[in-house]
Amino acid sequence: MNYALFVKAAGVPCVIFDTNILIYADRGVLSAKELIMNTQERSISAVTYMEYVPFCRNKREFAVFEKMLKALQFTIHEIDHSISYHARQMVRQYALSHSIEMGDALIAATALKHHELLCTGNAKHFMPVSGLELECYSPN
Repeated sequence: MNYALFVKAAGVPCVIFDTNILIYADRGVLSAKELIMNTQERSISAVTYMEYVPFCRNKREFAVFEKMLKALQFTIHEIDHSISYHARQMVRQYALSHSIEMGDALIAATALKHHELLCTGNAKHFMPVSGLELECYSPN
């Protein structure tokens, strides 16, 4: 993978994680945990946060999730007008042909706006998005 376009001044790749990566890690998939831990510059979309919270079975698991985000210094990118607009355009263009849904479109638009590499275990929905750089993860 060529990270050259996604390297900040410090020389570190900027990676935005899709929700499924966090879920794999939570379910004990070692390679997902290592992927997150070995990434120095981590972020998620506010959408990923909102998709992940319902996977928490209780307040303790939710507290662990929030503690992990803080300890690993995840940046949480909020949804703004620009992200919303671009996501709407993606849904209009790709929903019927490639099954891109609202959450994936918002996450893709967030990655594009912040010039970050999107790491996902479900690249199928993101493939048609022009200019989006993907790292495809497989838990195998």
